[in-house]
Amino acid sequence: MNDRARPWYRTFLIIFAGQAFSLLGSAAVNFALVWWLTATTGSAGILAYASIAALLPQALLGLVVGPFIDRWDRRLTMIAADTFIAATSLVLLALFALGSPSTGVVIGIVALRSVGAAFHTPASQAAVPMYVPAEHLMRVAGWNYFLVSGVSMAGPVLGAFLMGVLPMAGVIALDVGGAAFAVASLLLVRIPHPERSATESPATGLLAEFRQGWRELVHHRGLLQLTLVLVAVTLVYMPLNAFFPLMTLQHFSGDAVRASIAELAFGAGMLAGSAGIGALAARIPGTRLVGIGIFLLGLMAGVSGLLPPSGFWVFAVLCVFMGISAPLFGAPLTALFQGLIDPSKLGRVMSLYMAMTTVVAPVGLLAAGPLAENTGVAPWFALSGALMFLTGLPVWLLPAVRRLDRLVATQQATPQVAVAEGEGQ
Repeated sequence: MNDRARPWYRTFLIIFAGQAFSLLGSAAVNFALVWWLTATTGSAGILAYASIAALLPQALLGLVVGPFIDRWDRRLTMIAADTFIAATSLVLLALFALGSPSTGVVIGIVALRSVGAAFHTPASQAAVPMYVPAEHLMRVAGWNYFLVSGVSMAGPVLGAFLMGVLPMAGVIALDVGGAAFAVASLLLVRIPHPERSATESPATGLLAEFRQGWRELVHHRGLLQLTLVLVAVTLVYMPLNAFFPLMTLQHFSGDAVRASIAELAFGAGMLAGSAGIGALAARIPGTRLVGIGIFLLGLMAGVSGLLPPSGFWVFAVLCVFMGISAPLFGAPLTALFQGLIDPSKLGRVMSLYMAMTTVVAPVGLLAAGPLAENTGVAPWFALSGALMFLTGLPVWLLPAVRRLDRLVATQQATPQVAVAEGEGQ
């Protein structure tokens, strides 16, 4: 590795290590909470409401937090968000230590954690181009999905194990420790702040900044069209994501161990897809990978819904392929945003993207939850899989989307941001 590469690579590794511990703790606790809700209520409606609580604050806040993220120091924003999420975990820890809280209280705390994520996720993604050279954005996106993949594998297994040896309060304590480690890692690095573009000044109003972020997205018509495709995918996929535990519990008559196996299989697929995304991206354009990923996800989900109750182990194999699909469209999409959008406006654009893809999720959940109570979960897997397969077609057909790969290559030849040589601790 040359001398120019070391500063950004060191910063990335420190942040990566902190996020690894934080995400692992959160994944274990999230699995424990979802299984606690599943075992306590056995209700698709309750799981739908919990998923809405996890998504709706991010969707609503995503419409307004972007200008703040672009104004504020992105590292300090991430630190504040991690600290807030850790505080909600401490409250949850105390409630379980004192007894068994109501499902309404647990869902309310899930919503508060979503408020922290509404600031942390876009700030983290908007910070990446400030310390990673443009030519390495796809590689870093793949590494980040590799991290998410590993967490998706290890988190449920760790959560299931801890639920067997510790009370819920002890499981939640792991999340608090992980958040503290993430904050400590961010205190050790410096992330440059982007210069504001010539068209705006520090006195620009928040509403005007929001409009500038929207115009930036609309200016890249292919990115806007790709965003709308992902909105449609999210609308039909999120109910399935919420009903995964019920698919194991009700349709396949499984238990917490089998639920963790399904999650582990999905994570293994994500790990494999993330490991191979760099090599695939060198041979296949990013927008094509997005289309392939959507097709694969829809096909595997649809087949899952047609399995008989005795087909759990086939379902586990299909979960591997569903996991592979996530980095196939997730990593290239992230790299497209980071490579094409003005870094001084990236926080606004990423927040808008998150809001657009998240705000539709509660709509799907509200519709699917009550209906799944009556029809069962498996039919929703079959129907949603077919719909997702169809939503992937525009990725292959729209000319503006196909042009995005050439635009990224041009941007990499003339990077928007020069990464500081002396950045570090």
